[in-house]
Amino acid sequence: MSEYILVSTTERYKTVTENPDLETVKEYEYYFFGKKKTTFSICKIKNPVTRIVIQGVSEVFPDNSIPIKVFPKFETMEEIEKEIYELDQDEESKIVLVQ
Repeated sequence: MSEYILVSTTERYKTVTENPDLETVKEYEYYFFGKKKTTFSICKIKNPVTRIVIQGVSEVFPDNSIPIKVFPKFETMEEIEKEIYELDQDEESKIVLVQ
């Protein structure tokens, strides 16, 4: 069975999903009062011993390489989508499917 993780990118940091051990399956953008706050990426895990790199965007900090084993894993994309759509509660907050 496949396993999936949810990663995010904000104005402050970027989670690098261009990784041969991950396959980005879907992306969602989260808007709060009309301003994009986060991009969520659902990634299928191809290699359970890979690492995820987080890079500073608006803040300067060294790249952080984190083992994938510390990220919560989901067995289905639907489980992750349920978590994402919990943010879509009223007209001030909105989730938009990108791909």
